[in-house]
Amino acid sequence: MILQENVLLAPLTTFHIGGSARIFIAARSEKDIEDAIVLARTRGLPLHVLGGGSNILVPDAGVDGVVLRIQLAGVAFQNDGADTLLVAGAGELWDTVVDAVGTRGMFGIENLAGIPGTVGGATVQNIGAYGAELADVFEYADTIDRTTGVHARIGKKDAALAYRTSFFKNNRNCIITAVALRFSSAGAPNISYPDLARARSAGEPLAAPADIARAVRAIRAKKFPRNDAEGTAGSFFKNPVVSRELADSLRARFPDLPTFPQEDGRVKLALAWLLDHALSLKGYAGGPVRLYEKQPLVVVARAGARAHDVEALARHIAERVQKELGIGIEREVELFG
Repeated sequence: MILQENVLLAPLTTFHIGGSARIFIAARSEKDIEDAIVLARTRGLPLHVLGGGSNILVPDAGVDGVVLRIQLAGVAFQNDGADTLLVAGAGELWDTVVDAVGTRGMFGIENLAGIPGTVGGATVQNIGAYGAELADVFEYADTIDRTTGVHARIGKKDAALAYRTSFFKNNRNCIITAVALRFSSAGAPNISYPDLARARSAGEPLAAPADIARAVRAIRAKKFPRNDAEGTAGSFFKNPVVSRELADSLRARFPDLPTFPQEDGRVKLALAWLLDHALSLKGYAGGPVRLYEKQPLVVVARAGARAHDVEALARHIAERVQKELGIGIEREVELFG
């Protein structure tokens, strides 16, 4: 285990924002994680787990504790009857896994191509895009409990993967070390999402997983900034899930509002559409941060922006949505530490 002090965290996040970690440890093995747990306990410091830094906002003051960056890597395939299991280290880059699966011609996660971050972070968040979620293929996660040091395997049922949440997100004592995904030989392409359907209508080949992954990355490239001088954590807010009554009243005001009925009778709303068409907030700026001109769910920070700038903009947007639409919105991006 290699320990460093006062390590700046901003370069380790996609927002490029935030102060330093009092103690920083890069974990490349389970032993490193176990040693970090003991160190934090011995020194009486909180332990915070960092993955790819793609869905977090680090405070300007930094983190007064131990920051453990998970870097366990590796991808392996196993035959399991007619199915194939992929087992990846929690620190492996998610997009590396997408390509590894696509190379084998297996369907299941190609719609999730281009999402930044690690396999562990993807599981905690239950990432989703273009009609697919990690939950569709999740099999199990191997974990270490930070309070007891006990190793455990969490299966699909206990993982409780749901819209942008999971058992791991709600139980931070579990540190993920590896994740297994199941792919069926009967897998088929999922190109029903409007953006992909339009790509197919335009003549793009979408027969193979690699084709779909390439198309998804091209679509994402148009919705997210690619300027290295700017930072973002992707979609900052979750799409709200509201009562059918509220959804009906909003559809009466905005007939073109995209809505998605849920199994529990509630309705998921397209927040990006509301921010753009109902509130005219696409491109809205507050100092050095703004809602992206091509996708208003995305908060973009110029060089020099600070966490308090992002916080101020996020609060303002949430207040506007509540006041003018009667909707409470939740953040997808978390305040780290």
